[in-house]
Amino acid sequence: MNVRRQRVLAGVAGAALLCGVALAPPAQITDAAFTDPEYGRATITAFRVPPATIIACTVANNGLGVFQNVRLVWTSVYPASGVRLTLTQGATTAVVPAANITTTGPAGGLYTHTAVLTQSLLASLISNLLGSTTTLTVTNLLAGTSWVSAGTSRQLSIALLGLNASCT
Repeated sequence: MNVRRQRVLAGVAGAALLCGVALAPPAQITDAAFTDPEYGRATITAFRVPPATIIACTVANNGLGVFQNVRLVWTSVYPASGVRLTLTQGATTAVVPAANITTTGPAGGLYTHTAVLTQSLLASLISNLLGSTTTLTVTNLLAGTSWVSAGTSRQLSIALLGLNASCT
């Protein structure tokens, strides 16, 4: 009888436990949880990739006033592997190969990057060069991430026949 009594008590305890679980309120779903400002403290620091600074955009013409090349010079806190120069004309965008960008520095924490884009190089990247406006955009790239800075741009305008080229 002692064994039977233990089994009855175990059954009653199990049933009481199941009733208690069934009667307990369900866990609340949380979309976002916050802590009381009295007890929780945190500091969040956001990083923004700093943009490059274009310091010169000059056009060289031949003796007849026909466009030969454009020289773009910019400074950046990033070395050559951390910069990109793109050309955009209408819906066409091309990236200038890194081999066409020379870098010096750092001096005072800044690298100086120079790209001399000849008429033939530009024509190979952007097919309709003459009689058009091409946007030259420099961006900084944060190594190991997909983060890029805001672009810094200049407009290269070349009239028909390659005359009256300007960079503004």
